[in-house]
Amino acid sequence: MTEDRPTYSLDAQAETSDRGDGDAAERDERADGEEAADEEAMGVPIPEEHVGAFVAEAFEDPERSTTWSEVVDAMVAPDAREDWADLSAVEQAVEVLRRAAEYDRRATDELERIPTNRAEPTPEIRSSFEEARRLRRNADAFRDGVAAAYAEGRIDDEELVAAVERSEFDTTAIARREDALESVTAVYDFDFRPYGGTLFDEDRSGDGEGEGFDPSVPETF
Repeated sequence: MTEDRPTYSLDAQAETSDRGDGDAAERDERADGEEAADEEAMGVPIPEEHVGAFVAEAFEDPERSTTWSEVVDAMVAPDAREDWADLSAVEQAVEVLRRAAEYDRRATDELERIPTNRAEPTPEIRSSFEEARRLRRNADAFRDGVAAAYAEGRIDDEELVAAVERSEFDTTAIARREDALESVTAVYDFDFRPYGGTLFDEDRSGDGEGEGFDPSVPETF
């Protein structure tokens, strides 16, 4: 009989202890969208020696070909390159993952502010949707760049896992973003490239929206 393998959850949120009926009541108060997002968090049994490869594959977007250097060029201002070089591989990956999470949050906020009770999209709605798409594209490309750093040998298994944990990465934020996106597109029939990564369990394939991040992404480090 084989031994049970430990389960690695890609979500890096701290686990809470079971507090009985209080936890049940709190769960009952969650919004339906949040419950659906929670169900999409990944937690699958994998050997410990393959955790890094699992994380990198989850971050990789097969519809993109982002390199680590491209992410650094977009994110780090020229006058901050020396400070950036002084950071460890883990610290650099943490900075990129946190910036990607910020893009996710801003994209979701932009989408959730779009009214879905109009007969036709206004110019303001179209503008907000395009901004949300830009932010979403940047978030996915930044994580794709972290996967590229792993593939290029710039960061090893332990460093990648440490970066995910320190950045407090949360797959439910991406699920919420995608739910908000689909709610808007269902009403206004906007075109968009379905999510191409594997960060939560849904069958999504690319439709050619475009690769890489928006070249106008500001330097943020």
